[in-house]
Amino acid sequence: METQFQEGSKAPRVGVAVLAAGHGTRMKSAIPKHLHEVGGVPIVERVIRAGLAVNPTQLVAVVSPRVADLPTILGMEGRFTVAVQEVPQGTADAVRHALRVMGPCDWLISLLGDSPLLNGKTVQLLLDGATSTGCPVTVLTCMLPDAQSYGRLDRDSLGRPLRIVEKKNDDPAKRVGPTEINSGIMVLKAEWAREALERVERDAETKEFLLTDLIELAVSEHQPGQAWPVSTVVGDPGVALGVNDRIQLAEADAEVRRQVRTRLQKDGVTIIGPETVFIDETVEVGQDTVIMPFSVLTGDTKIGENCRIGPHAVLDNVTVADGVTIVSSTLADSEVGRDSDVGPYARLRGGTKVGSGVHIGNFAEMKNSVIGDGAKIGHVSYLGDATLGARVNIGAGTITANYDGINKQPTHIGDDAFVGSDTVIVAPRTIGTGARTGAGSVVTRDVAEGALVYGVPARVRESDEASASADAMSVQE
Repeated sequence: METQFQEGSKAPRVGVAVLAAGHGTRMKSAIPKHLHEVGGVPIVERVIRAGLAVNPTQLVAVVSPRVADLPTILGMEGRFTVAVQEVPQGTADAVRHALRVMGPCDWLISLLGDSPLLNGKTVQLLLDGATSTGCPVTVLTCMLPDAQSYGRLDRDSLGRPLRIVEKKNDDPAKRVGPTEINSGIMVLKAEWAREALERVERDAETKEFLLTDLIELAVSEHQPGQAWPVSTVVGDPGVALGVNDRIQLAEADAEVRRQVRTRLQKDGVTIIGPETVFIDETVEVGQDTVIMPFSVLTGDTKIGENCRIGPHAVLDNVTVADGVTIVSSTLADSEVGRDSDVGPYARLRGGTKVGSGVHIGNFAEMKNSVIGDGAKIGHVSYLGDATLGARVNIGAGTITANYDGINKQPTHIGDDAFVGSDTVIVAPRTIGTGARTGAGSVVTRDVAEGALVYGVPARVRESDEASASADAMSVQE
């Protein structure tokens, strides 16, 4: 058949349908199957992004009523639209739903919403194959060591595709050894598909309308002398891996994370014991950083160059500058500045921002705090809703008592302040620049610049009272 779009002609209008309306009962989950994550990204988002990679005219996700707001759920408003399939009645019915809300298009790419290993390169390869032949149906197939439970592509003596034979209807002898199987992904001539889909009959076994029936339908319409109406493109075997249960979810997740580790290693990241390290696809890691065993990096985590992360480090949505060391610690929604070190056994969370050259010791915890450059946080300390200036020293066992039973209260500690071990700062409190607290102090009042306080409650030391301001004295007395 002559190629429909010759060089110099108008570019074809391409529509993409992502079929994601199935209930996924085998997942045994309150979460819709297509929203389960692989490599830190929802399965259906991975498929949608693969479809968007070919720059289609439009993309429609066919969904169940419970995820009718899928663009909002994925944070992809305006990138695609949805067609709600009230009752799942098979893949052919899902494509009919997509076409009803889709504007004019020349080609329709039908993708399965549970194919997490699909990528834009494969979708483009399939589309190119379809437009080069002009066939009404182009099927993405895969070669597997055996057919497993997939539908097998049946060809005639000339090698032309005839139909998809499901396992229950197949000759077992034909499913042994290298076998070409159906991935469930295809490209259709849109005008032909709109009419042909209305003629697909309900399958007697599944009681559904199956998209694969279009292959036999196209073949049945073939006339002698015409080009064969069905073509195939062979893709990577991983494309055929769909997710229907937790076992397949784990298999897909493992493969994506393996690919992520391989990519990072090729980009100059050292990963020790890679099989023990789990990194989301969304994570970025700079050159010459070393990731130690049993570390987990997830979400929007960005790590600079020449860092050392782990062992046993857990980072979620964390930004790490160059030259940072994080050992056996848990960080979430935080930032760590250049050449700082954290841990072991520290915890940073809730918007904590650590400056450059900061030392955070073992068993220290910080929440919603800003730590100035060069500060040192001792062991077993807790800083909540605190702001520390540059070069502040926090002694071991220091606590900001930031919760008054109703609200969280702030603590401000000025540059070069020295907070002695086991100090309790009862917020809201301000400790001035260069001020000091004695070990075991309970600070219930603000401390003036340069003052030394100690005791329970902490008071200005006798020898320093003369140098303290009158206002500060009146507060301390």
